Amino acid sequence: MKLKKAIAVSLLPLNVLLLFFLCFSSKIVVPAWLQVSGRMHPLLLHFPIVLILLYAGWVLLAAREIKSAPWYTNIAEGLLIAASFTAAITALTGFLLSKEQGYEEGTVDWHKWLGAALSFGLFALYTVREKIRSPFLFNTSILVIIGVLLLAAHLGATITHGENFVLAPVTPDKQKELPPLEEAVVYAHLIEPILEAKCMNCHNSSKSKGELIMTTKESLLKGGKNGKLWDTTQAEGLLLQRIHLPEEAKKHMPPIGKPQLTPFEMKLLEIWIRGGAVFDKRVIELPDGDTLKTLAATMLKTAEEETYDFEAPEDRQVQQLSNNNRVITPLAIGSPALAVSFYNRAFYHAKELEALRPLETQIVSLNLDNMPVKDEDLAIIARFKNLRKLNLNFTAITGNTLAGLKKLQQLKSLSLSGTPVKAEQLKSLQSLPNLKTVYVWNTAITDQQASQLRQAHAAIYYHTGFKDTVTLKISPPVIENEEQVITKPVPLKLKHYIRGAEIRYTLDGKDPDSLSSPVYNQELLLQETGVVKAKAFKPGWIGSEVVQQHFYRSTWKADSAILLPDPDPKYKASGGNTLIDLVKSNPDYGNGKWIGFHGQQVTATMLFNNPAHVSSITISMIKSVNEHIFPPASIQVWGGRDKDHLSLLQTIHPPPPANDDRARENVTFDSRFAVQEIGCIKLVLKPIPNVFPWLKDKNAKSWLFIDEVFIN
Repeated sequence: MKLKKAIAVSLLPLNVLLLFFLCFSSKIVVPAWLQVSGRMHPLLLHFPIVLILLYAGWVLLAAREIKSAPWYTNIAEGLLIAASFTAAITALTGFLLSKEQGYEEGTVDWHKWLGAALSFGLFALYTVREKIRSPFLFNTSILVIIGVLLLAAHLGATITHGENFVLAPVTPDKQKELPPLEEAVVYAHLIEPILEAKCMNCHNSSKSKGELIMTTKESLLKGGKNGKLWDTTQAEGLLLQRIHLPEEAKKHMPPIGKPQLTPFEMKLLEIWIRGGAVFDKRVIELPDGDTLKTLAATMLKTAEEETYDFEAPEDRQVQQLSNNNRVITPLAIGSPALAVSFYNRAFYHAKELEALRPLETQIVSLNLDNMPVKDEDLAIIARFKNLRKLNLNFTAITGNTLAGLKKLQQLKSLSLSGTPVKAEQLKSLQSLPNLKTVYVWNTAITDQQASQLRQAHAAIYYHTGFKDTVTLKISPPVIENEEQVITKPVPLKLKHYIRGAEIRYTLDGKDPDSLSSPVYNQELLLQETGVVKAKAFKPGWIGSEVVQQHFYRSTWKADSAILLPDPDPKYKASGGNTLIDLVKSNPDYGNGKWIGFHGQQVTATMLFNNPAHVSSITISMIKSVNEHIFPPASIQVWGGRDKDHLSLLQTIHPPPPANDDRARENVTFDSRFAVQEIGCIKLVLKPIPNVFPWLKDKNAKSWLFIDEVFIN
């Protein structure tokens, strides 16, 4: 009884405190130690829910004749006091939680005020319960409280699990059906559904964890407090790093306990980002053979479910006719239909088309883009009776023999961009029963003529594209060198897929420009550690984004390496051998290729069976302020003929990271000295003794991560 009275007495100060918090919310700052109490809110909220429902059931369902019994009244009073007390505590912890970063106005405010109203309502009901003489009024008050409870619970579930979480099982599914492949947009129909299902529950306008909102294109490109989600010029950005971390890692996304991305979804996101993260591109605009288009084909149906009444070709025959200049692939796994693409303009001849006659029944897609196809070659193409898609962009046809394609009764898509075809010549194809799309970009056909063609035959859409209305940014060049570690001079391989593009580069860390930076030629050799930056230019285009790649020269490879102490068990990689295996990794320290040490001085000793003439050492490490990963306070470089005859060659003092230096990145530290004959190198890395005061956790120990030591 004393406990019940004590709890009852506490109801008034608890609700007064809650009212004070609500009235002065904008001026209240919650210290870190009190945030722990706020994070108890998801656990505590179950108690008032259960107690309120128990109390309601006890009062509303009890028989009239027992309601006057003392034992009944005592239990009812106890349940109401417990419900009121736990509701007040839950509302207070919820308020503390709402003051943390990542929660925006809107749904959270409604949830907060409804929770407070629930606490106030229960306290008021307890205070005046004996003065309410009307059973109807009393029961109505309880039902109102239950209604507030359900609404607050619904909004809480929305904040935690996404829109309409509670009612989703009993409400119609509003998810739109995926459009056919021909109409699908890559982001809207492939990428956005993944983000909605797996990411937006925590990254929306109501709950923006990490100050990240993912509901709009603009907010995705902006990123969060840890930076942008991706950089299409880099091998791996923040989003890809987080989703590929081990599930138990603190930074892994989605967090443990939330629905996880499937390998298929992760692959889609990765390909989309590395392909430029374009938001408005249609799936059908992707080139044949593109990985993203292939994956999309497994998710999306074509406008009409294709069924082919012809037999599949023999694999041996397909293999014999396919080569580097004429690639033949199945349209889909298990499909008898074939897609053929021609490459290398110099090797094209009409006889290459003639050679495909054994497969003329199975070929449904033919890509002759930029090939020197002539008017007379269309007679050969007209034999492919099951052809659905024909690409004649930038070929040598004039349009005089287009009427010969009327034999292609299955043709759906025809591309004639960059050719001298005329509107009058296209009229001969309007009788094709299945033709839906004709591309005539960069031709003499005007928008008005295309409109007239559409009016004459509405079933066919003529795409005229853009005609000098915008200046486009040229795509960046591609660095084809796969190996970052070079043991001897190697040619730099740069490539661009747009004819006439000029590639300029730098080796000094500066961004290339169109005037002073050297023009790339295939004779350039990579010989030293450094960074290559490249940019594409072309008259009439905006210069591309800069792409860059680090290269590391390694002249000598130690025969063995010893580490003291042992690395952290989670980040031990291959032990000492990791430092000398000439494998350079990206900054994802959880990928099994980095050695990690937590607050310890590290000694790394590298031994040579035969002494080498050494003049420099480069140490590859990670820096990430948010994750307490710092360069060491100092690096001592020792060297000598053997481990018993070492002298101090140099002491490096890396600059400490700044408060605004938040990105995770790979950093290197160089030691240069006079050439010496060395059989043993010893590195002593001393960690930063105290983490910087501007970090949240000022007492945490710093981490050191190393993946390679390059010796030259």
